[in-house]
Amino acid sequence: MSVAQTLLSQDMCEYCQRFDLLDMLNDAVLLLDAQDGDILFMNQKALELYQYDKSEMKALSITVLSHDAAETTKDQMAMVINQSKKGFVFTANHVRKNGTIFKVEISARHLMMHGRNVVAALIRNVTIDAKIREEVAITGKIQRRLLPGDLETVLFHMCTIYQPLQGLSGDLYDVKYDDENRVLYGFIVDVMGHGLVATGQSGILRYLFRQAVEKRVPINGKLAWINNEVIPFFSSGGFAASLLFEFDFTRKILSYSSAGINQFFYLGGEEPAVIKSPGLFLGINQDETYDQSLLSFQSGDSFFFMTDGLFEMIQQPLAHSHTFRSMHELCKNLAVSQAIADDASAIGILIR
Repeated sequence: MSVAQTLLSQDMCEYCQRFDLLDMLNDAVLLLDAQDGDILFMNQKALELYQYDKSEMKALSITVLSHDAAETTKDQMAMVINQSKKGFVFTANHVRKNGTIFKVEISARHLMMHGRNVVAALIRNVTIDAKIREEVAITGKIQRRLLPGDLETVLFHMCTIYQPLQGLSGDLYDVKYDDENRVLYGFIVDVMGHGLVATGQSGILRYLFRQAVEKRVPINGKLAWINNEVIPFFSSGGFAASLLFEFDFTRKILSYSSAGINQFFYLGGEEPAVIKSPGLFLGINQDETYDQSLLSFQSGDSFFFMTDGLFEMIQQPLAHSHTFRSMHELCKNLAVSQAIADDASAIGILIR
């Protein structure tokens, strides 16, 4: 009796009966004749994946299921046999009964059963994974394009840094310049996580920032309003660190309020300094209150607001020789270094 007949027979030996358990798996499993590629066994998940029924299984071979060239399929089988001790993982294009082509990842191994060479293959459909990766890449590009670029005015120069650790970032920043009143509003955010949920939450925070700057309340009141509005979007857990700032160029006063991003760099006066600012994360407590602090500035001063992924990379204390330009270069280099372990974003402001 052939291996195929043995496996498909109602009278299986005790060893082969164990393959009935393969129908309990949530992954597609194939057993192939290693010499001619005939299908010896398909578990229920494999039958569903390829859209065949058990009565059709005996007439199938790997060349029917594969959409790759016959020579390619033959080479893949040979590689599996050559790597029999440790198995072989590769990708291929397969085809369903209805003609639909899809990409699969195959984890295969060469076995001896009833004196014949058999290839056991675990099949995983990766078409969905590829589509998700493509959508993530597109979303990442959109996310980047929505961010403001560098800005040059007679009152200030602004530069930005944005470097996701992966395709999508939980970081976000935004600014709004009121030219009539000579006021620059800024907002930098670090949402917990890096995926689609974090991206969506950061987008909501950007929308809320745009609304908050129109409200006639102090900067800490704007931050408290943002917190209350974003609470429902963190109901399943998570939080966001942020810092909201306002440069009043008429009064030459910087107002700032923190919610988890509790420090920024100030290059002015006698030496560079880290300005500390307390405040609980956004999205945790309803009706949370936030402090507001003030700092006077003058021409030549500069400020760097950044997320922890970048801040923690900067060696402190800062060298006295640091300028706005050298600090910007340092941040850019660190953001793309191999040592970076998180999303890295920053806004630099140089006062004219």
